Formats: sequence, C-alpha cells, structure tokens
Amino acid sequence: MSTLKKSPENDEKKENLRRTLRKSGRITVDTKKNKAEILEYFRSRRTKLEIVKTTKTPSGQILDWVPIESQLPKGQKLATPPSESFTLDLGSGRQKVKAVEFELEYKGAELGPEGTVPIVRRDLSKIGSLKTLNEHLSKHGHKTYEMYINDRDSIHVPADGTAHEYGYSSQLVTCYGADGNLSAFDPYVHRSDEFSLLQVALARGTGSSKQTIEAGWQEYRDLYGDWVPHLFVFYTTNGYTKSGDNKGGYNRDVDGWIQYSNVVYPEATSSPNSVRGGAQYIMQIKYQLYKGNWWFCCNGRWIGYYPASLFNATGLRNKADKVAFYGEIVDSGNDSISSWTDMGSGHWPDQGWKKSAYMQNLRYQSGVNGSMSRYNGSPWESNPGEYGIEAHFNDGGSWNSHCWVGGPGGG
Repeated sequence: MSTLKKSPENDEKKENLRRTLRKSGRITVDTKKNKAEILEYFRSRRTKLEIVKTTKTPSGQILDWVPIESQLPKGQKLATPPSESFTLDLGSGRQKVKAVEFELEYKGAELGPEGTVPIVRRDLSKIGSLKTLNEHLSKHGHKTYEMYINDRDSIHVPADGTAHEYGYSSQLVTCYGADGNLSAFDPYVHRSDEFSLLQVALARGTGSSKQTIEAGWQEYRDLYGDWVPHLFVFYTTNGYTKSGDNKGGYNRDVDGWIQYSNVVYPEATSSPNSVRGGAQYIMQIKYQLYKGNWWFCCNGRWIGYYPASLFNATGLRNKADKVAFYGEIVDSGNDSISSWTDMGSGHWPDQGWKKSAYMQNLRYQSGVNGSMSRYNGSPWESNPGEYGIEAHFNDGGSWNSHCWVGGPGGG
C-alpha cells in the first residue's frame, strides 16, 4: 500500500513537464570501445542466421525470416505447444478493455514464407550505451547481491550504484506456470539507460543458483533503440551473474529462446496503449511448463518457449517455487535527484481506473495437469515515496486477484 499520496492535479502538472522534457531530447553518453563491441556482437549473430526473406513492419522494424527448425541444434525437433485455447477476459460495462495488437496482426502487414519465423534486426545506429557488452545483455549488471524483503523471499539488486525500484508482489508456492492481464501503457522513461516494465516472473533457487523466466512489456531506449514499449522475454540460469548463449539474456539477444509464432515475437511493439482518462488496453501473458518446455503465450497465441534443458534440476528444470507479478524501473543514478521514470502509467495506485496501471486475473498453475489457482502474493515497495502497489489478492470480485501499481518517481 502506498504511504505517500499525491493529488491528481500535481500528478498532471508533473506528467506534462516530463513529457515536455522527453520531446526536447535526451543525450545518450557512449564510449567507442563499448559500442564497437556491442555492434560487432549483433552483426556476428546475424551472419549465423539462415535468412530467407527480410521485411519491414508498419513502424519500421526490420525482420529477418528464418526457417523455424534452424533455431534448433542439429537433430533436435521443434516442440509442440499445449493444445488448449484461451479466451481473453476483456471485462464489461464501464470497465471494458481491449487487447493490444501487435504489428504483424495489422491488416496488410507482410509476413514471411510458410515455415519461417521473424527475428528482429536491430537498428544498430540507434543503440548507445555506457555499458560493456555483458552489461548490455543483462538486466541487472553482473555485480549483484541478494536482498531479503521478508523472512523467506529475496530479490537480486545491482551493486554498481544503479537502483532498481519495485512495486512488487510474490508468492512462494510450487507451480508450473502463471498468467494474468497487464494494463498496457507508454510510460515516460527519463534516460536512455533506464527502463520501465510490468511483468510476470517464475523463479527457483537462491543466490547465483537462482533461475528465472520473465515476460511482459518494457520500454528501454538503449536496448530497443526507441521510446516505445515492447513485448519482452528474459531468462537467467545463474542469478543474473552471467549473460550469453544458454546462460541468460533478453529476447533473441542470446541463444535460448525458440520462436514459434510467425505473427507475434519478442521485441514487437503494440498499439494502441492505454490512455490516461481514456480507452484502456491490456496484454495477457502466460507461462506454462508443458512436456519439458516453458511455453509463453500472449493474448491467446503461443509465441515460443524456453527449453527446460536450459535449466538444472534444482532450478526451473521441472517446476518453479515462486511466482511474482510486479512493476520495475531502473534509476541509472546519473542525476543528483531520483529518476523521473514512470512505473506503470506514472500515476499512484490509489488513483484507480483509467489513471493507474493494474494487473488483474492473476493466477498460478498449481498442478502439472494445468489446473490453476488464484494468486495470493505478498506486496512490497522498494521506495514508497516514489512508487507503490495496492494489492487485492485472493479477491472474489470480477477482477479476481489483482493489484494497482505505479508512480511518478522523483519527478
């Protein structure tokens, strides 16, 4: 529960100021050595792809289309997703929402040949970073420490001076998947090396043995090259200490993720997004352990999977022991004041419908047969003066387990 209240009027004034600063442009500080290393890494990865066609999305993303089987080690067969279908709960009456659409779902969008899947070709001219390649591929940087937020649960936080702030919730329970609806916003992000996201995470283990799979939407200029939210997936096999092929990282930046859908893919942009005071849009996300693979579903469509073989027996090979739903931002620490980066919509949780971001119909998979249980997590705020979470877990209403989350930071 948020301990600091701010009036809607002040929120609107500060939001307008932040938007003005965003339009005026922000400078990305860079070093030639680090950037050259990052550029060479992505160029080298592209040369290994079996590209059969290249297309452009309506927003200008370049997609390289590769045979779906070419993602797999020689002799390995493509996995089959769960057979069940999903119906999106879009609410009713005054709280009716719509699901976001991804670019290749637009009428007239160009797809690749049958049997191929899309891989985003980054516009490398737009990638700038103070970070080394290894740091660029990671979520937390590689010097982290484990911080306990209660007697049983912990999170990993960076030890390099940057701050990850959370409107966080988690439940310690044996599970085989999780799903929920995330409200979709286009938040203000103050600096190019900062990000804002809403996500689900499944985890098992502690310290450098902690393994996670994560997914949601994220706005992160230094990673994606623009100031709009993207669908993302992420995994770590070693408590965020190392990134790289079959170790951990974002999307298709490292080996591990297997793309299945030819329409929706990690790094895809979505629209429309929710409007403060106006139309509301959601993104439904789901992970499910099925026949040895962690399958990811978005808006009722199976997108791809992480092979369980990436993980060990004390990690996510056969199950998870924690599920978490939360908002997260990065304060890069480059200013003397706290970051102005928004979490969620940039509004406080207590401002509610059409103002605040939310996560609803939150569940976890309690049985290997696919049975689902209502999420009943414990909320926690890393910096209650800047970001908050208001939990209504195990709620029997139309939204079932849900929470409001977000805040304006120090702006």
